[in-house]
Amino acid sequence: MTLVFLDTETTGLDPDRHEVWEIAYAVNDGPIKSAIVKHSFTTPDPKALAMNGYLDRALDAKPDVTFENSLRVTLEGATIVGANPAFDAAFLRARWGCAPWHHRLWDVEAFAAGVHRLTSVPGLASIAAVLRDYGHEIPEPDHTAAGDVATLRASFHALMKEPTR
Repeated sequence: MTLVFLDTETTGLDPDRHEVWEIAYAVNDGPIKSAIVKHSFTTPDPKALAMNGYLDRALDAKPDVTFENSLRVTLEGATIVGANPAFDAAFLRARWGCAPWHHRLWDVEAFAAGVHRLTSVPGLASIAAVLRDYGHEIPEPDHTAAGDVATLRASFHALMKEPTR
């Protein structure tokens, strides 16, 4: 099974109004690839932009126009692994008009809740902190697409090793 660890940064939370501006992904244990992608910045949500560092990192950056084609090919039939991958998938589906990935998504946050028998689903930062407490080396998520993919993938691998609680 091909796993694609994926994260997007967006100009807001609504895929019908907002846009992806940064994408990162890694295939299985391969290198993390990341790029700022073309976007129009027509209806940004200031809170989202403050959280994901848009003004510091993307305002004057030149978008990589070939990056998305490579990602689309990579996603053909692959399973997306994400922290709330339905969010990322909804934005890419709205952007591309199609969903080339496998229909089942692997949500690391829900996975962590199951492994640790939690009554609610934690966020990625909470998962990373708990896994570090159990001795796993997990980077802190930083709201960059590449940084969050690194945290996501390390958390996934740690959870695969954890006994159910």
